[in-house]
Amino acid sequence: MVAAAASATVATGAALTAVLAGAGTSAADPVSLTLNYSCPFPLIGTQTLQIVISADIPTTVNVGEPTPAFTVTAVATVPPTATQGLTLVGAATVEGSAQASSTVTAPEATIPVTVPATIPVTPVPASGSFDTVATGDAPSLTFTQAGQATITVGDILLTLHPKRADGTDTGLGVFDSQCTQVAGQNNTLANITINGGTTTEPTTTEPTTTEPTTTEPTTTEPTTTEPTTTEPTTTEPTTTEPTTSEPSTTEPTTTTSNPPTGIDYSYALEGDSVVKKLNATVPLSGGIDANLDLASGNFTADLSLEPSKLKATLFHFIPITAKVAFEQAGKTTGTLAGGVLNSTSHTTIKLPSVKVFGFPISKSPKCQSSEPSEINLTSGPGFDPLAGGDLSGTYEIAPLENCGPLTGLISPLATGPGNTIDVTLSPKES
Repeated sequence: MVAAAASATVATGAALTAVLAGAGTSAADPVSLTLNYSCPFPLIGTQTLQIVISADIPTTVNVGEPTPAFTVTAVATVPPTATQGLTLVGAATVEGSAQASSTVTAPEATIPVTVPATIPVTPVPASGSFDTVATGDAPSLTFTQAGQATITVGDILLTLHPKRADGTDTGLGVFDSQCTQVAGQNNTLANITINGGTTTEPTTTEPTTTEPTTTEPTTTEPTTTEPTTTEPTTTEPTTTEPTTSEPSTTEPTTTTSNPPTGIDYSYALEGDSVVKKLNATVPLSGGIDANLDLASGNFTADLSLEPSKLKATLFHFIPITAKVAFEQAGKTTGTLAGGVLNSTSHTTIKLPSVKVFGFPISKSPKCQSSEPSEINLTSGPGFDPLAGGDLSGTYEIAPLENCGPLTGLISPLATGPGNTIDVTLSPKES
């Protein structure tokens, strides 16, 4: 998300600098525009990124007069949820590139512009929101027709690369995010009046005069026709004044994205557990589906373990085999904070079949620990929720019950503290 903010900031500034005109015949006026973008990201889902774009843009320019450059500044606010998402994968910095779209609508043409920009290395704080700032200089632009030019800001494509403190990749790798402008916003950054153009010269019709005709009298008085004079007709010049729309003062509609209630993760699980009393290793396999609250770092999960088998030698010469099954009592809970994952599960251990020398001494499906074992697992530092990782811990097995007539013999073989478990979580393929 930091990357999103930095990208949007740099890209928006770059796009605007590529299309905006500078100070023309009047002094530049400060303008500012706040826009929200909906940006999809791995790990944290779709987030709303707010960007404030500001610049000193002239209110008027002249036709045919090149304009000097000016500076555009874009400030993006990175929300706390995004910061938390980056810290979860161990990101210390983000960098990358962006392509931002903008449009200049002028009397002679509508010009769509997409400009690539580089996102500089931006530090990721431990928590909270923060701002990124980008600036750029607009090139000269020359208008050919009088009227009004409108500058609008469009969507942004981000390519982001979070990195750890040592410069290595996080589980996110390099990814793209197509940020779409939230609907219902005023995305007009500025309106510019373009002065000048062609003026129609007045057309004047010279007066037409008819000379008088006189007939010499015989017996009648001469008839004289008074001259007819047509007054000159003058066509006044028609001048189309540019229509100037003042920048809208309506505040942009702000869409606030509520932080997600949780991000879902699914892992395959492989490992083993060592039952201390028997010094026997039980292979473990299964899966876990977790939902992580980014704001708190707390998660809940559904853990499932496949049935397994136990093989041991009692007193170094008595072979014992048993089928082992696991039943979860409630959800697995835990935290992911500071790069360390801690989880707690409550699991009832079942022994539906126990054999000694190959002969069954218990075949009860109800043979199980009298209460669930509390299994606490902890990862090493730098646990990446996208890549998974290793977990380990210890647990105690409660006395067994419902194992038939030999329950009193079977129970002491497995019960007690100091049992260990080591597992590896890896992302499930979708």
